[in-house]
Amino acid sequence: MKHFTKLCLLGLCMCSLLTLYGCGSKQKETKETYTLQTNSVYEAPTHPTQEQIREYNELSNAIQNNADSKKMAELVAVNFAYEFFTLKEKTGKEDVGGLTFIPKEKQEEFKDYAVYKYYNNYQAVLSQYSKDDLPSVILHEVNQVTPSSLMYNQATYDGFIVSLTLKYEESKLPSDGLKTVMKVSVIEIDNISYVIAVEDQ
Repeated sequence: MKHFTKLCLLGLCMCSLLTLYGCGSKQKETKETYTLQTNSVYEAPTHPTQEQIREYNELSNAIQNNADSKKMAELVAVNFAYEFFTLKEKTGKEDVGGLTFIPKEKQEEFKDYAVYKYYNNYQAVLSQYSKDDLPSVILHEVNQVTPSSLMYNQATYDGFIVSLTLKYEESKLPSDGLKTVMKVSVIEIDNISYVIAVEDQ
């Protein structure tokens, strides 16, 4: 736990986490079709997969029903993971997902970091495989949501550490490169939950 107090947005422990390869899963993509339900807090994903819409709708419903901080932290972590790690519907390496879940003053820095560390492999996958083989998160499991005091911008905030396991759509990419188990640190600023760090498990 003590390591999380030292984590900030630019200190994301994602070097091994963000190695762009596929993660095989025997789970099949949902056949259901969802209609996007927007909310006034987080921007809706652009060109979302059905799985992203499913999770975003759950977040929108939670906001509408005034869910507690723990539930909001969980849903924000899940939505960030789906939007950030799904490249299948992205238009290019500059199309970074999940920025709406990052504190506004850190979004540009995070985007630059993400393009350099993860999304820069977008074109390499297209040239070696195909757009259909880009990673796409289809399922997840929330292992634990733990209350914690977290450091951000030299201040301490009440927050939660959300432990997630992600499952990806099967593709031609190798199945052992992309890490699927992670801990996402979420804090609340002005009653809005934000992702400030991700740690590879």
